[in-house]
Amino acid sequence: MRHWVFTFLTVFATVACTSNKAHSASDTYSTAESVARGTKRILVFTSTKGFRHDSIPEGVRCLRDLAQAQGFAVEHTEDAKQFNAKNLARFDCVVFLSTTGDVLEGEQEDDFKEWMETGGAFFGIHAATDTEFTWPWYGRMVGAYFSSHPKVQPADQVVVDAKHPATTMLPARWRRTDEWYNFRGFESDIHVLLRLDEKSYVGGKNGEHPSAWCKSVGEGKMFYTAGGHTKESYTEPEFRAHLAGALAWLMNPAAAKPTIPSPASR
Repeated sequence: MRHWVFTFLTVFATVACTSNKAHSASDTYSTAESVARGTKRILVFTSTKGFRHDSIPEGVRCLRDLAQAQGFAVEHTEDAKQFNAKNLARFDCVVFLSTTGDVLEGEQEDDFKEWMETGGAFFGIHAATDTEFTWPWYGRMVGAYFSSHPKVQPADQVVVDAKHPATTMLPARWRRTDEWYNFRGFESDIHVLLRLDEKSYVGGKNGEHPSAWCKSVGEGKMFYTAGGHTKESYTEPEFRAHLAGALAWLMNPAAAKPTIPSPASR
C-alpha cells in the first residue's frame, strides 16, 4: 500500500512540477496582495547566527514548491523583526529551516511563544535544534537540542508511526545519506515518528534515537525532522514526500495524501 501511495504521488508530482526562478535571501513568494482571501500562509525563516548551511536556498525552493502545490502561500525571510504579534497573525505555520544560534530576542520571543501556544504551527528542519540554546521555552517546544554530528554518510531510519502523513509513504527502514545529529535533552512529551539506527552508521552517541517527531504546544503543534543538511536532500523524492506530509499535517490534519511536485527545474 505504501508503494502504491508513493508511486501515485510521484506520478502526480511530475504534473504538478513548477518552474524555478532565482530568489533573494529575504523574499516574498506570495504577497498579501496576490493571495486570495482565506489562503493559508507559511513563513519560512532562515536566519543564522552560527554555521550557515549552503543547502538553505535548495530548501527554500523545495518548501515553496511543496507548499504551493497544496495551495499554501509562502513567504521567506531572514528578518527577525517579522516576529511580532501583528505579522505572525498573518501566518498559519512558521518554518525554521536550518536556523542556527540566537535568532530572536526580547519581544520577538514573547510574541512567537504567544502565537505558538494559541494555535500556531511550527516546522523545524535540521539545524532548527541548533538554535536558541539560551531560551528554555524554545528547547521544550522543539523537543531536543543538537549536540554533535559525525561526517555525512548513509544511515537507516526506522519508521515508528507509519500512519502519520509524513511517514505513510516511507519504507519501514528508510536508508538515505545525510548529516546525522546527536541530540541532548529529549523532551518526554514528543511523539516519535522516526528513529535513527546507530548500528547502520558510524559516529552516533545516543543509541537508537528519534530523528523526527511531533507534539502539541499549548493549543498549537510542532513537527521536527533532523534531515536536510545536504543540497541533494531537497531533490530526493522520499525526503520531499516526508516534508510535504509534515506540511499537510501542520496545515490540515485531514490531508493524509499531499501533492508532491517533482524538483523544480534548475
